[in-house]
Amino acid sequence: MLLDALKAAARRGVDVEILVPWMSNHIIADWLSRSHFSECLKAGIRIFGYRHMLHAKTCTIDGEWSTIGTANLDRLSSIGNYEINVEIYNRDLARQMEVLFKYDKTNAFELSLEDWEQRPWYVRLSEWLLAPLRFLT
Repeated sequence: MLLDALKAAARRGVDVEILVPWMSNHIIADWLSRSHFSECLKAGIRIFGYRHMLHAKTCTIDGEWSTIGTANLDRLSSIGNYEINVEIYNRDLARQMEVLFKYDKTNAFELSLEDWEQRPWYVRLSEWLLAPLRFLT
């Protein structure tokens, strides 16, 4: 549902930017999440690959609402790992979060649809093989 909502927002002209670690400590999770990249990029979502490990789970919307916490955006975090986020409605905090996000993007590269569609065949094959596990993300 969240992915559909983000794609719909981007199609409406909302600036949706996602910063993901390009290399994490869970390679299968990386591959599973990347299997959504084509549809995100086609919808107008901008994806940035962070060059280092990134463990932050934050979001800011409309310069007023933020969420900060430990929960990943997957089913396991929602129902099994007892993770939690706090939601804060505060313009000053949202502004600080946006500044941090901008700073983090200086250590990232933007992924274009053209570049993503030219990824190697074996990467596409791994995404296809792992597709039955997408329900976990």
